[in-house]
Amino acid sequence: MTTQAPESEVITVLGPIDPGKMGITQTHEHLLIDAMDHYPDYRFVIDDEDVVIQELSEFTSRGGRTICDVTVDEIGRDPEALVRISQAAGVNVLMGCGWYREFGYPPIVEQRTSRELADILVREIEVGVGDTGIRAGFIGEIGTGRHFIKPAEERVFRAAAMAQQRTGVAITTHTTRWGTLAHEQIDLLAECGADPSKVVIGHLGDRIGVKHLLPLAERGVCVEIDNIGYVDYQPEYVRADNAAALIKEGFGNQLLLSEDICMLSHLKYQGGKGFGYLLEVFLPMLVERGAAEEDIHHALVTNPARAFAREISHDG
Repeated sequence: MTTQAPESEVITVLGPIDPGKMGITQTHEHLLIDAMDHYPDYRFVIDDEDVVIQELSEFTSRGGRTICDVTVDEIGRDPEALVRISQAAGVNVLMGCGWYREFGYPPIVEQRTSRELADILVREIEVGVGDTGIRAGFIGEIGTGRHFIKPAEERVFRAAAMAQQRTGVAITTHTTRWGTLAHEQIDLLAECGADPSKVVIGHLGDRIGVKHLLPLAERGVCVEIDNIGYVDYQPEYVRADNAAALIKEGFGNQLLLSEDICMLSHLKYQGGKGFGYLLEVFLPMLVERGAAEEDIHHALVTNPARAFAREISHDG
């Protein structure tokens, strides 16, 4: 019997692809979302597939190729709709799995152990969601609140680490917009055996000063600046400064970029930034701060492909 060298794949809603086909990737977006049960505001509902398909032309016309959709069940995940959007828009879509935050967890999170929850995640990754046959490509977004990790959230994070060990997919997390509890998330995932190079810590761009981000990068995780365009949170230069400084400090190979579109008002037809904002507006800001073409390629192409790929081996 001979053993071939491991190969890699990325699981999209249309099936596995070679990581090299991901191209320009935004790693934290919500193509569809319905968070009305948790945020009583119609702004947190995006449910018109035709509108989303049209909106994605802002992304593809600028070279965009892949979207990682981080919407989980309790905020409106719809695998079959993601398939239709992927096909119609000509975009690779990776779908997440897991449970978002404690305030929105379904009863199953309280009823099951971490190991049992991990079994659910593994099935969605390896077999598919329910009876759809549509597979999740990563775990997340899974999140914590502002002050401490609650017991149910800890159970979900432990399940995520267990499932990652069995499947090799990435884990992507939600922190608050200030990146609170990021170290605690890393501690918990590391304790449970997660691979830090496939852990994406989200919402880190709004802290003023890269000094807050360097200790996270030093732990080997992917540092995601994904509130790009949220000028009501921070001026855009804060995120651009942080991204450019991470590159300058030698952590450009761990940087991921995205917009975290999650509200109707974010869409172009509603006067929002749209899916092309990062490529059209934010990238020139990085260039102005000294980022080279190679640095941008790493953040948008090389790093996502490495983080979201998993090894597969064929024994024969």
